[in-house]
Amino acid sequence: MKKHEELPVVEGYEPQKKTISMLAANLLAIALFVVVGALLVIPYHYLYGAKELASWHTIFPWFLLLLVVGIVVHELVHGITWLLLTHMGFRHLSFGFLPGGVYCHIDVPMPKRQYVIGALMPLLLLGIVPTIVAFCIGSLLWLLLGIVFIVSAAGDMMIVWTIRKEPANALVYDHPSEAGCYIYQKTAQP
Repeated sequence: MKKHEELPVVEGYEPQKKTISMLAANLLAIALFVVVGALLVIPYHYLYGAKELASWHTIFPWFLLLLVVGIVVHELVHGITWLLLTHMGFRHLSFGFLPGGVYCHIDVPMPKRQYVIGALMPLLLLGIVPTIVAFCIGSLLWLLLGIVFIVSAAGDMMIVWTIRKEPANALVYDHPSEAGCYIYQKTAQP
């Protein structure tokens, strides 16, 4: 569980909690697995044939290894992206486990755009890019990894969806103990 930490005070901004249920995120992941899997496996089968799909057992050990490594890399991608965008030091990141998932937390508020980019970067780098590579080179391993890491970004996509209507000038602070964040909106000036 993440450590307890005080919400940062940002002059002229008021925080509002925006979190998601890990159960809902995991249920979405199951639904995404079925939908994304079908939408990608069917055209892959059409392009590369049943023989390629039937060879899954030969790549399974590599898949398991890369899956475990990818879970860690997924969280590192969040953290490194946020650090690069905010110009903060590594000491502002923490990693750990929540019931139903792992997390990366950054302890500084940032502009909404930076938060969204960091939240979705693992989807792009570990989900979408491997899927494109799979279709380009005919690799079942890359396809399966792409599907799994698209699905593993379900919680990230839900968080971004939750804050989609927040003002562009809002600041976002990653929630220290739940899946989600705090939105800091500008307060009315007296």
